[in-house]
This record gives sequence, C-alpha cells and structure tokens, in this order.
Amino acid sequence: MTPKELSDQLWNQVDRVAKYLLPNGKRESGEWVAGSVGGEAGKSLKVNLQGKKVWQDFAEGDGGDLLDLWVLSRDCGLHQAMQEAKEFLGIKDTDHHFAAKQQKKFSRPKPENIKKFVKKTDDCYDYLESRGITRATAEKFKVSSAVVWSHEEKRELKAIAFPYKRDNELLQVKRISTERPNGKKVIMAEGDCEPCLFGWQTMPKESRAVIICEGEIDCMTYVQYGFPALSVPFGGGKGAKQQWIDFEFHNLDRFEEIWLSLDTDEVGLAAAKEIASRLGEHRCMLVKLPHKDINECLKAGMTDEQVLDVLERAEMFDPEELYSAREFYQDTVDAFYGQEQYLFPTPWSTLNGNFMFREAELTLVNGVNGHGKTEVVGHMTLEAMKHGVKTCVASLELKPGQLLKRLTRQATCVKLPPKNEIESAFNFYDDRLWLFGLTGTAKADRLLEIFEYARKRYGVKLFIIDSLMKCGIGDDDYNAQKAFVDAVCDFKNRTNSHVILVTHSRKGDSEEKPTGKMDVKGSGSITDLTDNLFIIWRNKAREKAIQKQSLNEPLTDKDQSALSAPASMLMLEKQRNGEGWEGGIPLYLDEPSHQFLMADGASPFSYIANMPANDYNEVWMNENVTQY
Repeated sequence: MTPKELSDQLWNQVDRVAKYLLPNGKRESGEWVAGSVGGEAGKSLKVNLQGKKVWQDFAEGDGGDLLDLWVLSRDCGLHQAMQEAKEFLGIKDTDHHFAAKQQKKFSRPKPENIKKFVKKTDDCYDYLESRGITRATAEKFKVSSAVVWSHEEKRELKAIAFPYKRDNELLQVKRISTERPNGKKVIMAEGDCEPCLFGWQTMPKESRAVIICEGEIDCMTYVQYGFPALSVPFGGGKGAKQQWIDFEFHNLDRFEEIWLSLDTDEVGLAAAKEIASRLGEHRCMLVKLPHKDINECLKAGMTDEQVLDVLERAEMFDPEELYSAREFYQDTVDAFYGQEQYLFPTPWSTLNGNFMFREAELTLVNGVNGHGKTEVVGHMTLEAMKHGVKTCVASLELKPGQLLKRLTRQATCVKLPPKNEIESAFNFYDDRLWLFGLTGTAKADRLLEIFEYARKRYGVKLFIIDSLMKCGIGDDDYNAQKAFVDAVCDFKNRTNSHVILVTHSRKGDSEEKPTGKMDVKGSGSITDLTDNLFIIWRNKAREKAIQKQSLNEPLTDKDQSALSAPASMLMLEKQRNGEGWEGGIPLYLDEPSHQFLMADGASPFSYIANMPANDYNEVWMNENVTQY
C-alpha cells in the first residue's frame, strides 16, 4: 500500500485520526483545531473535517496529508508512521512478503567478529576520496577501514566495511577490497544475515521518493549529490540476486516514486526490470545515465543540476502497448487533413472512390458456393501484385498447380495461354507471390507461423486464406473460430499487413437474392472482428434467361427483369475505417479471362502485357499522383 492510498484511507476516518493524533484539540466549524503538532490546546493548527483533505499549522508553516501529520505528531519516520496507521485502521500485511519474512530467523553480525576485521585507519577515506566521496559523506554511512582475506594472494587485502543498518539495527556488514590484484575485488559478508538494502541510516524520515542503485559507493554518491538513495546488496541480475525484495517489500511501501539507477549493462537492465515488476511498475522509473554508473558521473564532473535533469528524464516502465495520446498527434492531423495511405486499390474504379485496401486490416470475402469467391479474390490478388504488394496465398481448397492455373488465366486474359505467356506470368509472380503449399485441413497456428516468417523474411504484406472452413476448425466450434480470427487480427495489427479471409454463407432457401453479413457461416465474432466484409453474388436467374434466349425459348417477365440486372454484385457490407461507405457495384464475369469487369462486354486487363517486370513501384506512384 502506497502512502497516498494509506493517507486516503486515513482521510476517510479523519475525525478519528484527528482526535487520536491531537487529543487536546477540539472541533470548531468543520475543523479540528489544536495548538501545534504536539497536540496541545490552541488554534494554530487546523485539520479540515469536511472532505478537503488538508491540514495546516499556521504558526510553523507545516502541512500536507494525514501521514505527514502522523510523522510530525509522533516524531517518527514515515515507515513507522505507516505501520502505526495501518494498525490504527486495522490493516494487516498478510501477503507472501510478510510470510517469507517469518519463515526464517536470521542472525545479526556478531561484535566479536567485526572487531577482527575492522581497522582504525583512514585508508577507507583515502580510497573513497579517490572516487570523489568526501569524508563527511562517508561518516554519514558509518563506513570504516577493514581487511579481507584473499585466498588467491594468500594474504589480507585492504578493504572498506559497509554497515547495513535499518531502524538503528545492524543487519549486515559487507567488506569490499580496495586492493584489486589482477583487477579482481574480494567481497566478504557475514553469514546467515537478512537480505536488505544498504543506506537506510541516511534516509530522511519524511522522504516518499528514493533511488535504488547498484552498489554501496553509488548509494553514497547519490546521497552526496543530495538525493535519498539505497543500494541493492547483491548487484545486478535476476532471481536470487533480488531476493532482498521479499524482506524489504513493505519497508518500501512509503515510497511513491522509485528511480532505478543500476549499471547500464545487460545484467543491470535485467535487475531493473525484475525490481520494477515486483515493486510495481506504476511507481518505478528507469534512470539512463551518460556513464556506467552515478559514481562515474561524479568523477566526470557532473553537477547536481545535471544529475537532477537526468532523473527528471527517467523513463516509466510503461507497457509497450500503452501510449500517450500526444504520440499520435500527427496521425490525428493526417486523418483530418492528410492524404490517406492505401496498400493497394481494387481492380474496379467504380469502387475505389469509396474503398481501397489499407494496412493492418482484415477483409472477409463471403458468398455461396459457386458464386465466384476464389475468382474475385484472385482478381484482387493480381491487382495487389501489380502495385508492388508482395502476396502470400494459402489456398487450402486448391492444389498449387490448380490455383496458379486459375491465376495465370486471369493474368494473361486467355483460357489456354501459350507457354511463353505462362512464362511471362511467372516472371510477373517472381518476388511478388508466395504460396502456402498445403491443401486440405491446415492447422491454424502453423498457418500464422508461416505467415509471420513470410512477413519477416520476404516483406509480404498481403495474406490470403481460402478458406476459413479449411483451417482445421469445426463448423460448430465457435470458440475456436473466434480464437483464430482473434489471432489473425493480432497478426495483421502487429505486422501492419492486410489479410483477406474467404468465408462461406449459410445455406438458404434459394440463391436468387444476395446474402447479407448476418449470413456468414460460423460464429458471429467473425463479422464482429473483421474490418471489411465483401459479399460476391452471382445472378443465376440472368444466366438461365440468357440460356433460354440462346435457345429461342419464350422469356417471361421475370426473365426480362433478370436480363436487365447485373451478372454479379460485389457488395461491401461492412467498412470499419475510411469513410464507412457501404454499398455495391455491378460486375460481369468475363469467360476467357475469368476477370470481373465493370461493364458487360468490356475488355479485360492483361497483367503481363501492361506491367514490365520491375516497374510496378513507378506505376503505383504515378497512379497515386493522378488518381488521388
């Protein structure tokens, strides 16, 4: 529990608290008045009892929240005040940190052992002065000269003894050699002592912010700069290195802000991340120093103001997914006034004014069996490749050869293209088209793994899945369907790609009318999660009327009506982004090319005749200039 949270609970019972801390005061006009924080009668100190959460000693100038009043009235440190306040409110720390502290009884350093290695010399002060630490600072921490035994050197080495004290109790003594044979330091600590932080003896009793650093000399350096600091006992790293947290967790409750200033190496960053995750990322900040550690900064001549500037620019441990709105200012301006960016247009200019394919979106193409879902998606695929968009197709219903036969027919505009045109088509596919080479029921997870690889390895930005029913998910397993579409959405958002997913319509009474978005087969989450939904519908009544006409059979009024209607309709039933336009365009399937054309009898577009192999980027750029 943080000081602010505890103070808020105290304010909820401000009448009780005021009487308890200032027993000789009295209530006057919505305030508790007393002579001073000592609690005697008088009117200099006033505590608001009507919800303003403020108190003020007008004689001394003191004020703040109720924990500040507790510290001053009881003449104790903030940690003790918080413990007493919790007891007053009936709050108990019964979590695993408390339990861990009770499980093991630790020893305290024995005075007779300390006497054996502590030396009454100034060696420690001389060494610390070489590190920029003044004698006055060293004396605040009660350090002393000492010796450690070096097994490698087989002799005693000069050292500094660092006492770990909390609440005036000696918990540990750590010795670090100042002599470094072969560049190695020797570290000794008393056995079976409680893991704890170094530096409590210099902590201001009212401080609610602290710097946690990596090393006793760094702690002394920060204190010399004028900042409250503590040091981890075992250095950087994870796991057991930070076991002190179990025993110091509630001692750190008093701090609302914790700056983590560990070494700028990999183990230092690992320690900072673990400490933040356990103490609470919401109150921790990562300090990025211009040198390895704060003592190096001191030796480099950094001033108090420069160190303060570094601390003020410390980074929060915000989740990667959390952003300030300010970071999207330019995106917002562009959304109002900028040119909207598209991945590629559709093959139909009648639709492009209202829709184009954008990055990080999922598009469903839905329809009844035999109405042209695969053909219309193939046409979209060729248009994407024409504009330089690398594409990966997972056609789970067609073998690769059959898929490429259909696609090549559309690319060349010929039902049976000569081999040289097939070669031209494959030159067009080179470096633009990849296939997921598995038909039948594919495992959804494996499919997305392959897509992830294709995105990273080859820069693919358009992914096509034909169809959902072949992804290894049961028709009635709605939870699995939702989970898969969720995963697809995560993929397209994470990779900034576009995914086209072919789905099927539920079987109705007839095919005479187009289906709607409520007719998509499977879980309702499929259409809920998608960004765009296309439905392709084939006017079979028109085809029957044309057949009757060719046989000179009499036509009914219904036949005449069907002949005047489009051969197919491509309907956009949902568009989450863009301007949100929804509607449909008439299309006509050209039999030789199997392209969908905007007018009956129009000429198809030859993707191999009109697209030189390496000029697609320039063409796309020119089209952007002229069309948008």
